[in-house]
Amino acid sequence: NYNLLGSLNFYKTSVKISNSKFFNIHSEDAVNIIDSNFNLENVIFDDIKYDAIDFDFTIGKLSNLKFKNIGNDAIDFSGSNVEVNNIFGSDINDKFISVGEKSEIKVNKSFLVKSNIGIASKDGSKVLAKNIDFKDVIYPFASYRKKKEYGGGKLDISKFKIKNYKSKFLKDQYSEIKLDQKKQNYITKNILNLIY
Repeated sequence: NYNLLGSLNFYKTSVKISNSKFFNIHSEDAVNIIDSNFNLENVIFDDIKYDAIDFDFTIGKLSNLKFKNIGNDAIDFSGSNVEVNNIFGSDINDKFISVGEKSEIKVNKSFLVKSNIGIASKDGSKVLAKNIDFKDVIYPFASYRKKKEYGGGKLDISKFKIKNYKSKFLKDQYSEIKLDQKKQNYITKNILNLIY
């Protein structure tokens, strides 16, 4: 019951991709991994028209990944449990890390220059992130509910540096954001209009 939208698709399998480069791709996703276990390391995505990687109901690890010139999201998680370590992004048109549909994601060491949104946690997802360094990101952090069948998102950020942003975070009434252990209470009006 899945549409295969990636230039490279994996379904119900085990995946390892290392020391590879994906570039100049015009499909909806450069890589789409569904209901699989995976390990991606030392991989570069450059000049991707839409999403670079889409993970649906996966378990795995990402390490030492670079994303440049991404037309939509660099990484998109749905219903996944993933550890992310040492990723770099530049010129991301939408979200660097998009987390949805009850995913649980841990991020350590993330560097980003120029993006609309840095890390977004939505629709019942939990994101724990540390050692974050963002520059020229319009909205570094966002937590919200997009789909009514889910609850809000949870986003816990520690040891972060951000420079040149419009608003440090976006959050709706259903969601939570902690920045260096401090709960953020400000609620953004019309949040979905700002993000989408």
